[in-house]
Amino acid sequence: MVNLKVVDSLEKVFLKDKLEKFKEIQEIKAFKGERISFQIILKSIDYKKYSLDFKIKSELKNIRKYRVGYVPSEFPTYEERADENYITVEPGLFPDVLYPLEGKIDVYEYTNTTIWVTIDIPKRVESKKYNVKIELENEEIQIVREIEIDVCDVELPESDLIYTDWFHSDCIATYHNVKVFSEEYWKLVEKYMKLAKRTGVTQILTPIFTPPLDTEIGGERPTVQLVDIKYDNGEYTFKYGKFERWVRLAQKVGFKYFEMAHFFTQWGAKYTPKIIVKQNGRFIKKFGWHVKASSKEYKEFIDNFLPSLVQEIKKMGIENNVYFHISDEPAEKYDEGLKCYEKARSIVEKHLKEFKIIDALSNVEIYNRGIVDIPIPAIDRIEPFLEKQLKEKWCYYCCAQATDVSNRFFAMPSVRTRIIGVQLYLYNMIGFLQWGFNFYYSRLSKEPIDPYKTTDAKQGFPSGDSFIVYPYKNGATESIRSVVFYEALQDRMMLKLLEQKIGRKETEKEVQKIGGNITFKQYPHDKEFLYKLKNRVIEILTNK
Repeated sequence: MVNLKVVDSLEKVFLKDKLEKFKEIQEIKAFKGERISFQIILKSIDYKKYSLDFKIKSELKNIRKYRVGYVPSEFPTYEERADENYITVEPGLFPDVLYPLEGKIDVYEYTNTTIWVTIDIPKRVESKKYNVKIELENEEIQIVREIEIDVCDVELPESDLIYTDWFHSDCIATYHNVKVFSEEYWKLVEKYMKLAKRTGVTQILTPIFTPPLDTEIGGERPTVQLVDIKYDNGEYTFKYGKFERWVRLAQKVGFKYFEMAHFFTQWGAKYTPKIIVKQNGRFIKKFGWHVKASSKEYKEFIDNFLPSLVQEIKKMGIENNVYFHISDEPAEKYDEGLKCYEKARSIVEKHLKEFKIIDALSNVEIYNRGIVDIPIPAIDRIEPFLEKQLKEKWCYYCCAQATDVSNRFFAMPSVRTRIIGVQLYLYNMIGFLQWGFNFYYSRLSKEPIDPYKTTDAKQGFPSGDSFIVYPYKNGATESIRSVVFYEALQDRMMLKLLEQKIGRKETEKEVQKIGGNITFKQYPHDKEFLYKLKNRVIEILTNK
């Protein structure tokens, strides 16, 4: 009456897919300390709907169960840029959101029902094969299926990648309809921070003032400025109570790194961010689109603010783990962008000599001028940067990276999302940036959106670019893409672990034997490469 198939985490199961399309799995190999996932596809075969009790029994604990939800995409990708490595370029419903599941699961007459299961393998667990029993039943039906988790005697370290996925706290307040800095707001921020940490994020975007990101000229986003600023009788004073609460909360959750909001607007560094100041007893928008970046007033503000902020950062003991930004992708037009960026940097750099400055920057000519400490190039424009002796090697992707390279669009196969882990290892990247952990606005923040209905920022970006988690009840939940990206981070650590045993050159050779010459644009498109690579790494590490 109900067909069941257990498949791996790299399949995207659409509502009308035939079960014969998928290869069933009976075993998953795992490291100690690894998070593994698999899917259970259910389909009624007699045109009746069934409601089944769903249980998973195993000696292993830390098991999470989800129902895969389907969300619409009106804009899956730029059709003119699409290569052959897409599932589809047509609008439609895509499997993505993971709804926490307890108890019953409904199985339908005409479409697939998919359950997603994750298991966090403990670091301290016996190395052996563990049975996982899947049970579904009601008065009419009883289905039992078993798979084995083969845990090898090797512990996978936690990721050491500095990974930032920009955290938009204003979107949290807007979607959940809470006042910024209310106790409800702080509780929600903590929940989202915990989810970000679970997805592998290690560096949190910190809004010392409202980040000047993805905002139309003349527009503004809700104020989430953490620093209270007063200006009276020609003097600035600063209070850091909210900033301290943010940092301590993030540390409690497990974040190690902090990136301060950008000092200048995006795509040109021409204007100042929105900064609210209490002046003569009134709160005013002292800086914003109405104030040029090179203004005397902003220089005066920076000369007062940055020494105070640096002192606060040192007081909190986080100075070794703080990154600063000037402006995001500042050079739309090279000459103008270069000039503006140089001016902007000159305003702040004298105060930040002890700190690292990072910026998304894909124009290598600006880097060649020596005015960017640590560039973060897009992965489809990274080649010229790889020839440089960089202090730290970072990269990023966003909506524009739609051809040949890895990304996390709905319309891409999961293996294309996951390959980034191997690439980050091979190119020795220490940092990765993506801009949309939870951006729940339309493009340029013109209006709020419901991410369950609008997944492309009102056709501003391909679906999957602007957020990787979904608001859920009084908190948030993961997506297929966030889980698969976490698997990519684990692949990177798996190769770093192998390197400790056999050295970097030999590790690279092992990857090349299985996958050929891998670059950011050239890599195996089939998932079997990743499984063969993992099996080979386990074989070497366990001497089997």
